[in-house]
Amino acid sequence: MTLKSLLSIIFAGLLSALYVCLRIYRTPHQKKLTEYQMTRLLALAEKSLESLDVPVGALLIYHDEIIGEGCNTVLRESDAGGHAEINALSDAIERLGMEQFLSLDRTSLYLVTTFEPCLMCTGAFLNYNIKQIYFLKAKDFIYLAKGGARFIRYYFRRGKMTHNGEQDSLFERHPHYPQRKIRTGAPE
Repeated sequence: MTLKSLLSIIFAGLLSALYVCLRIYRTPHQKKLTEYQMTRLLALAEKSLESLDVPVGALLIYHDEIIGEGCNTVLRESDAGGHAEINALSDAIERLGMEQFLSLDRTSLYLVTTFEPCLMCTGAFLNYNIKQIYFLKAKDFIYLAKGGARFIRYYFRRGKMTHNGEQDSLFERHPHYPQRKIRTGAPE
């Protein structure tokens, strides 16, 4: 690979990451919470402090009703994915069920958090098509730039293992995957 092609890939990756960030966080206006919603949001952040977790609270709101809530539980539950935003998303799915959650009108669904979400949480928003994200405190540019650099480093260091179609056979047994054409490097 030439230096020019490597720089082109890095530049394309940076532009893609920037586009995703702008798409996720593009909001037409400031979101105004009800007094109850703001009180609940801050109470969740306070709850995180009990276990010395980072004090972040999050609410998933649909048609101005709270359908999911969460606080950071990384230390409390020894759970790497225990971020407030992920916990709010999981709470909503548990309350509504996956099918009903996925059928919600995304224009009326938004997440509010006390602190700007990390890359992991942003990935969950993309995966579940949550387009409106609001936060009280933004992360600084240096943190965001380091996250983008980590993503590019991951992309170039990831490794594909050889296989004999084991994952494909698992997908084929799943009720929703046979309709999809899954392209892999497995022998035909």
